[in-house]
Amino acid sequence: MNTNVCIFVDGNNLFHSSMQAGIQIDYTKLLSTLSENTNYTKAVFYTGADENADKQRAFLHWMTRNGWRVVKKPVKTDSKDGSRRAHLEMEIATDMLLSVLNGAKHIVLVSGDDDFAYTLGKIQDRDVRITVAGYRNAMSNRLLDVADEFVELDQVDIAKNQD
Repeated sequence: MNTNVCIFVDGNNLFHSSMQAGIQIDYTKLLSTLSENTNYTKAVFYTGADENADKQRAFLHWMTRNGWRVVKKPVKTDSKDGSRRAHLEMEIATDMLLSVLNGAKHIVLVSGDDDFAYTLGKIQDRDVRITVAGYRNAMSNRLLDVADEFVELDQVDIAKNQD
């Protein structure tokens, strides 16, 4: 059984790719799938936060009570195109590197963003196993190239049950 496994979820990337796939994610199922056959050390969910969004605040509170650490950053509006983002790539990359320095032997990243390829490559150079999880149609080939394993979320049951 693997020990020292750390799971990192790029919440914005996962949200948009799951919406494209037409899936509402059950985060309990997602954590169970990603931590199967491991004693994971931590599972961290990164997201932009809008302090005025009551539904989001309730969701993030639920996440913290159900096995997830939540790292949030205020959402900012881009002055050029009006898009709203939090840009959490540096936080995720830093936390992955710190986890390795603290003894992690396996990193699981849920994201399709190729901005993480360089960091994951450097982590892999330290003989740390890399698993990348995401939807195939939203997955960077550069991430696939550095991964020891790819978990195709299209192929696992992580959808919310429709009641």
